[in-house]
Amino acid sequence: MWTKIFDLVPEPNSRSSPEPDYPAAHSMDSSWFAVDADGHVGYFRTGEAGAMPHAGVTGDAAEQLIERLARAVPPTEAIHDPRGHLLPGHDRGLDHEVQLAAQDWGVLLFVTSLAPLQSDIEAGRATPVRAAEGYAVLLTRLTAEQVRRLNESGVVVTSTYYFDGSESERDRPARFGLFEYRHLCENWISGPYGRVHLPARPLHIDQLPPEVRKRLKDATLDGACFGDTPHVQPAEHWDCHSWEGEWQGVDGTKHPFGEGEGT
Repeated sequence: MWTKIFDLVPEPNSRSSPEPDYPAAHSMDSSWFAVDADGHVGYFRTGEAGAMPHAGVTGDAAEQLIERLARAVPPTEAIHDPRGHLLPGHDRGLDHEVQLAAQDWGVLLFVTSLAPLQSDIEAGRATPVRAAEGYAVLLTRLTAEQVRRLNESGVVVTSTYYFDGSESERDRPARFGLFEYRHLCENWISGPYGRVHLPARPLHIDQLPPEVRKRLKDATLDGACFGDTPHVQPAEHWDCHSWEGEWQGVDGTKHPFGEGEGT
């Protein structure tokens, strides 16, 4: 039985209750929610160019809901997904090694073995985190010696930048039960979103207050479940708005936004 969460938002008739917002184009680096066929909740970050549905909980209302979830939901574990950091099709390349270069910023590595990183883990230079496939390790920087060792071992299958602060493990939306997706393309097209984190204990829409459930269900991903869906292109499912004139499907094909969509 789902545990109900009733203190996330004001009552619908409250003067502080947020009104639905349907802008002509979303603000850069905005967010939105959707619900899958199982009733699980997904959280999406647009970056600069990701398409965002007109329906559901979006923009400022989405950020308010995230803040309330962070206060109300018992934290769970965020599971890092290597496929969600790669465009559809490119994630098939997870079975071959990646060559690294030294860098002075944080990095998240997905590897087939922790053995080449064991000395770094024991010294506190690397932190293992849970991964959907294989192993994942966080490092605050990559030295030339670490790069040499990892490249020679051939264990790295993909890597991505890792930033502290709002991106820390403690603050990840997946920790509040959400499937977490991010837009994968630069600001030249509205591309697919990748599932970068899964929750160890997914939040179900029935746990949320009735008014929140009603708005979330307006953006339901019919016939698909977030647990089985590493990539989502919202323009394939809903009317969307974006700063871009085109969107790229999960299959790689490009399409113009329809009338009333886009910028």
